[in-house]
Amino acid sequence: MLASLWWMAFTILGIWGQSMLPGVDFFAPGLAVSLRWQKPGATILLTVIWIAIQEGAGGLAFGYAILWYTILFALLTVGRWLLDPDSLQFQALLGLTLGLAHLLLLYLMAVLEMRAFPLGRVLGECLLQAVLYPILWYVAATMFPDRLKRVHEEPA
Repeated sequence: MLASLWWMAFTILGIWGQSMLPGVDFFAPGLAVSLRWQKPGATILLTVIWIAIQEGAGGLAFGYAILWYTILFALLTVGRWLLDPDSLQFQALLGLTLGLAHLLLLYLMAVLEMRAFPLGRVLGECLLQAVLYPILWYVAATMFPDRLKRVHEEPA
């Protein structure tokens, strides 16, 4: 019950944040926290909900959010093999990578839809994503209740 309430509040705050700063994904840090501390089923459910929100509220053709969360999942999975997933340095590097991924995905979608590509606005969104992601991750990871953390058994 506590987990449902926490993730519902996180999702509502994420929707509010994205309405205030369009182009910045406020759900991405939640995926990192969920992958780290929750069961895989909970992470999949949250990701499906967030993709539905992103795809339904976005102005791009279907597929941007699916590609975005696939890239994020791959970066988090590979990154935690190489670096400590709880380090701010890893999350800052991930934020920079997500900023670049945002640029590339928006360019891809603009080309596929034959739309104009407002480079200045997109670069601003990329910079905001790169700067805000580690901050949002830190806040989410700090605020995540200890009672909900699934203890990972590390092999000796």
